[in-house]
Amino acid sequence: MKRDFELLRELLLDIEGDVVDISSYSKEHILYHKALLLEAGLADGPKPHYSSREFSEIPDRVIIRRLTWEGHNFIDAIRDEGRWQKSKDWIREAGKILTLETIKEAIRTLFS
Repeated sequence: MKRDFELLRELLLDIEGDVVDISSYSKEHILYHKALLLEAGLADGPKPHYSSREFSEIPDRVIIRRLTWEGHNFIDAIRDEGRWQKSKDWIREAGKILTLETIKEAIRTLFS
């Protein structure tokens, strides 16, 4: 499954308590991306649970307790839709690949 940075952003906003609509995403897509938030250190919670009956990259349960310090800092920087779009445009125009690191680089470059 491919990473979807729009969904990652929406999930971070949701965890922090903002009202978001992620109903267009499948349960599997949401679980996968919640696991990515834990893996990236943006959220805190127990290790995702994967079914022991079958091999799958999709966990069957992911519990997120809270955002980490890094998660709060990251979502604070891209909460505003205009800043989020400007950051993505900067990355694209610079010929870079959209990654967590390039988003952070765009934020530092554009808004520091």
